[in-house]
Amino acid sequence: VLSFLDIEAIPDRMVMIVIIFTVLSLAAGVAVEYFNAEQLLSVLTGLPSNFGLIGLALILNVYILMYLGGNVGAARRKYHVDYPEMYADVNHSKNRKNANLFNCIQRAHQNSLEQQPTFLTVCALSAQKYPLVAGVSALVMLLGRLAYASGYSTGDPKKRMYGAFGYFGLLPLLGCSWLVVLELLGFSLESILQGVVNQK
Repeated sequence: VLSFLDIEAIPDRMVMIVIIFTVLSLAAGVAVEYFNAEQLLSVLTGLPSNFGLIGLALILNVYILMYLGGNVGAARRKYHVDYPEMYADVNHSKNRKNANLFNCIQRAHQNSLEQQPTFLTVCALSAQKYPLVAGVSALVMLLGRLAYASGYSTGDPKKRMYGAFGYFGLLPLLGCSWLVVLELLGFSLESILQGVVNQK
């Protein structure tokens, strides 16, 4: 079987978080489909349902990453953290506060990089059928990323939660990605819902 995957090592809390997050994202995707949010956004914004808005969001993502990388470079000079050190050693630093500030700025950038595979995947998938929804959701995620970095860069890691609203962008992106993939595999939302109803 899958010996590299030790299911028992995964904490129960993490399993529950993944399940809840998946259910919420699917609910968001179903809501997008049910309320025809793609057409609604087109009417409200006057934008055509094409890849323009998601393209703009992806370009903005590049600039946000450059901005956050620039913040790390400036912090390296300011707090004297030389390459190739990834982080300042808080325990052995002459100025622990500055070491902590650098580490928080570095983590804001690093976390944004860690989120890129998820962000790019759900943008690419969801935009195939819901390009305006994907674009708006991606912009919400990007604003959340900026708020996250801004809060984290204060030196107080708890303030990174300022960007938690970005999950309101991720949920529809992930949910719509599921719907797109299921449809490509030959399952329609209607048939899935019909199967659930018939089981009751």
